[in-house]
Amino acid sequence: MGRRVASTVAAAFAVGLLATGWGVAPNGAAAAASGRPITIGLITSETGLAASSFIDAQWGAQARIAAQNAAGGVHGHRLVLDVEDDQSSPSENQTAAQLLVQKGAFGIIEDTSFTFGAAKYLSQQGVPVTGAAIDGPEWGQQPNTNMFSVTGIGSTPIGGKYYTYDTNARFLRAIGVTKLAGVAFAIQSAIQANSSTFQAGAPLGISQCYVNNSVPFGAVDFTAAVLAIKSAHCNGLVAATLLSTDIALSNALEQAGLTGIKQLYYTGYDQNLLDQPKAMASMAGDYTTTAVNYADPTPGARNMLAQLKKYTPFRGSIPSLNISQGWAAADLMIKGLELAGRNPTRQSFISRLRQVDHYTAGGLYPNPGVSFRHFGTVAQFPKTGCSYYMKITANGFVPYHGGKLVCGKLVATNPAGS
Repeated sequence: MGRRVASTVAAAFAVGLLATGWGVAPNGAAAAASGRPITIGLITSETGLAASSFIDAQWGAQARIAAQNAAGGVHGHRLVLDVEDDQSSPSENQTAAQLLVQKGAFGIIEDTSFTFGAAKYLSQQGVPVTGAAIDGPEWGQQPNTNMFSVTGIGSTPIGGKYYTYDTNARFLRAIGVTKLAGVAFAIQSAIQANSSTFQAGAPLGISQCYVNNSVPFGAVDFTAAVLAIKSAHCNGLVAATLLSTDIALSNALEQAGLTGIKQLYYTGYDQNLLDQPKAMASMAGDYTTTAVNYADPTPGARNMLAQLKKYTPFRGSIPSLNISQGWAAADLMIKGLELAGRNPTRQSFISRLRQVDHYTAGGLYPNPGVSFRHFGTVAQFPKTGCSYYMKITANGFVPYHGGKLVCGKLVATNPAGS
């Protein structure tokens, strides 16, 4: 399928601007300096193998920008969102970035697993990038000081080590896991995430019983993996995969009679799962983790839900991980523009946002949030990291531990495979 050049919301914004006599300047810096609207690009995966998890991701950014425009924009500048589809491909991600920059985007929101495809180009161009570091190490590596991750830089090695939190390991041990299996997509960040969980779990009495780091996007056949997990007598599993793969893997374990294995999925807390009763029933008893508890939402989460329902087709109660990350990334782009002043430049945006500490996306994420200071060093990490955990039932999600946060300490782990 071809690339979608602009979203419906972006098109509506453009029509409104033309009707009022505003135009979009040929480059982001000129648009800002002249007081004209500022174009923000968004790259996500609307088609391709990752689309099952990203198909509605743009709603988060659309809602946040629409709400900001309703409040007067940023220093009087209206914001225009221009959406491009990377087709679940790193090379197409770079093509999308080049097109957006050529069309005049001041900054780029990356809500995709393929940001690494455009990272070098965007760094060379000095384009501000906001998003989530779910794909690779580039978010915390020199010279990419133009990149700001709303989820921190746990996928970046520092001094030969990866820094993360033992939160997942603490949770798994608390629910009785002692022999852990890990399944991950064949991308560096997913592989390292599971490896770090194994390493953090070892001091807590969790051993590694099975590892599969070569799962392709869209995989649905786990016959061999399930047999290996059964043979190794694993009593726990953690999966760094997308929702469609979560469902297939959980179903395969159930079909094999392995209902006693405690399963933790990173991407299961999603309206798209809630809307599939058969899949919910299949995954009943499994767990998922989230940075936002929508069962008892904070004021920041309630605001996001209200704006999503006002400005997008979203009508559920649990935005997907990628919708919430799109909202947060747009919020961070707005934060950078506010700090950059009435006539923002890319350079002022980057230098001033680099001074921000304890960023929580307007209260969406729990404290202490993330820091953008001390780029690419251990000092960029808060000392603790916290998450919510949800138990999946046939009818919905039940908060673990009464909906209280589970917090862990910062730990250094070795690269996967070392």
